[in-house]
Amino acid sequence: MKKILFVNSSLTGGGSERVMVILANEFASQGYDVTMVLVREKEEETYKLNPKIKCVKFTYGTKNKLLIALKRLKYLRSFIKNGRFDNIISFMYDINIITLLSTIGLDIPVIVSERANPITRKNNSLYKWLEYKTYLKAYKIVFQTDEVKAMYPISLQDRAVVIPNPVNENLPDCFEGNRKKNIVSVGRIVEQKNFSMLIEAFAKFHKIYSEYKLIIYGEGPLLGKLKQEVEYLGITDYVIFPGYIKNVDEEIKDAAIYVSSSNYEGISNSMIEALAMGIPSICTDCPVGGAKLMIENRKNGILIPVGDVEALYNSMVELVENKDLADYISKNAVNVRREYSVSRIMEKWKSILR
Repeated sequence: MKKILFVNSSLTGGGSERVMVILANEFASQGYDVTMVLVREKEEETYKLNPKIKCVKFTYGTKNKLLIALKRLKYLRSFIKNGRFDNIISFMYDINIITLLSTIGLDIPVIVSERANPITRKNNSLYKWLEYKTYLKAYKIVFQTDEVKAMYPISLQDRAVVIPNPVNENLPDCFEGNRKKNIVSVGRIVEQKNFSMLIEAFAKFHKIYSEYKLIIYGEGPLLGKLKQEVEYLGITDYVIFPGYIKNVDEEIKDAAIYVSSSNYEGISNSMIEALAMGIPSICTDCPVGGAKLMIENRKNGILIPVGDVEALYNSMVELVENKDLADYISKNAVNVRREYSVSRIMEKWKSILR
């Protein structure tokens, strides 16, 4: 069976790390010889690896960013040369670059994956040039949607493949019964997620439906700013910030509405999981097309324009007032469990191994 090396950031953090762990665990369970290298020094481990996976953590003994980058390149190249791997899989553009640089002159196919919206990255021209030149060395480049694939040069298209994220198989079943009067959202509290839009829409919604609460799960640098906005709007008692919750799926499974208000996303894992649990969901139709890929408007969710507070408010009102629509959306949404199951997505990944 093939030996596969996964080059990951860490076992905590965002959706990219989690998706890589899901894939690595599944490869290991199918008998592949799997190793994972963690290139960032983080002690916390949110995501658990299959015990069959050999996990190696790099440490650098310095906080100097340049020295860390050089040591990372040196350590990774040495590890790869000695590992006799059949395939290497890397996620996220900065780690992709390091991985591709570390394999120069080695006859090992490297599959890299772009996990976000490249247009939003504020890289200098040298970094963009380096990304392009190294991506030319990749065996395959995996994108989450056709929309993000189209953002890259034609010269990279011949090695491009579109593979969406899989749905976590350990989710709770679709809730049956009277849902709690909670509107929920999950994500890092940063500008990208545009929670300000959600809070503004909820403040208007609250004037009609005062029994509902808005619960935003996550942590991030804009938490203080959001709390000030909530206080200014006079809804402090109705907006809750629980922080990061490990088993957030159990917390939100019986919510009335899930909202993704992002300005841009790759494919939001929290959105996929909300759909898979049958939570009636409202999502911005944002770049790079992940919501549009998963949601057929008004069939298994509701799509709204980016930044449109009024559309979000109207959609929340409609889902509360039209129970038949909410139930219809909920019933159809759970089909993503089958369409984007780990087994189906795994077959796509296996098909691009050399």
